[in-house]
Amino acid sequence: MDNYYELLQSMNAKIPDKVFLKEDGRDWSYSSLLALSEKLWEYASNCGVKKYSKILIKSESPVYQAGAFLALEKIGAVPILLHNDLSNTTIREILQKNKLQGIWCVKGNSNEIWSDTSSKPISTSAAMGVLTSGTTGIPKVLYRDFRSWYNFFPIQNDVFGIDNNTVMFIHGSLSFTGNLNMFLAVMAAGGELLTCRAMGGRKWHGLLADNRATHIYVVPAKLHLLCRNCETENTILKYIIGGSQLITQDLYRSLVRVFPGADTILYYGSSELSYISYKIMSGKEDENNLGRPFENIAVTSRDGELFVDTPYGISGIHMPYSCGDTGYVNDRGEIIFTGRKTDWINKGGYKISCNRLERLIRQVDGVRAVAVMPFNDKIKGQEIAAFVAAKEEISVKDLRDSFALVLNERERPKKIILLGELPLNDRGKVDKQILGELL
Repeated sequence: MDNYYELLQSMNAKIPDKVFLKEDGRDWSYSSLLALSEKLWEYASNCGVKKYSKILIKSESPVYQAGAFLALEKIGAVPILLHNDLSNTTIREILQKNKLQGIWCVKGNSNEIWSDTSSKPISTSAAMGVLTSGTTGIPKVLYRDFRSWYNFFPIQNDVFGIDNNTVMFIHGSLSFTGNLNMFLAVMAAGGELLTCRAMGGRKWHGLLADNRATHIYVVPAKLHLLCRNCETENTILKYIIGGSQLITQDLYRSLVRVFPGADTILYYGSSELSYISYKIMSGKEDENNLGRPFENIAVTSRDGELFVDTPYGISGIHMPYSCGDTGYVNDRGEIIFTGRKTDWINKGGYKISCNRLERLIRQVDGVRAVAVMPFNDKIKGQEIAAFVAAKEEISVKDLRDSFALVLNERERPKKIILLGELPLNDRGKVDKQILGELL
């Protein structure tokens, strides 16, 4: 087996009629997803897509994202799923800077492939490309061979409780590396996925209950939506899997209230390295404790920076590798996260951690969510801005008074901006580009 199209073929041979994906009320079995990918393969082949061609895929539908992804793998091309919230200018920059061969826009029966015949495909072992899911800047294309994820599926599936009885809810674009990974991991286990395009806890709770979901895999910002205004318990769910952002103790208590029978697993990972560590939350641990590394993965700290040695990373990087995260490993082998190197504010020579400020501000009564960012100041170089989503009506003055109780004078935000909700990108992360435009 050399790619995920062949994985789908093998699963179709075993369980062709089993439902694999439910998207907005439509059921896709393993056989019908295979049929879709073969139909799209025929279209892409007729459009002249060649082996080794690196092609962006643009689609708002996860099933058509997956179908085009698998179709390109059958050709031997390199599929790269595109984030849906990127501008045409950014997409052109991604194509040019990464020397890609084209873009495929897929929308139901409407397809269009644009290819650049002047950019010739080069032989590669990459089975796929992924875009970094950062919140600012031009996303980079990272390449993976087939086995960098496939060989890890038995390990991650064992930790996450994924098997052929799994019914997992995911939300958002498959261009979010975590969603694509789970999509393929559940496929490898012979399980089932649920998704929808609507945003909102009530809709999601209905899907979970109607389909007797066993797993939820979403970022913590969406876990907040699930817990908000929920009046009934769900006792069927077994696993809540969240990462990319920290799960706070407040959020954990809400999850226990709504899903009393579920284990909450916090993972730590990156697009470059895949999953690094995990912990099953108990409600008593340090919020910055990211648990112990997965099997076959080693983590060390050098001068406060985390370095990871893993066989499951992207192509072309040398181990041990750092993604720019800071922290250390305690005596129990657990990773203690202290923030990203870029998430520090230099205020007149005084270094301030955005991660620490967010953690302290979240403890203030009335604060539901917060994002802290620097902004330029003519005198001090950088100043602090706090964007706050409140649980109830509250004034900026009241927040300033409350912040004074938990932050020292130099740490207090110069700007406090109240929002109904923090804006999220299509990967479920706080959209710092939008927040920056509000400063």
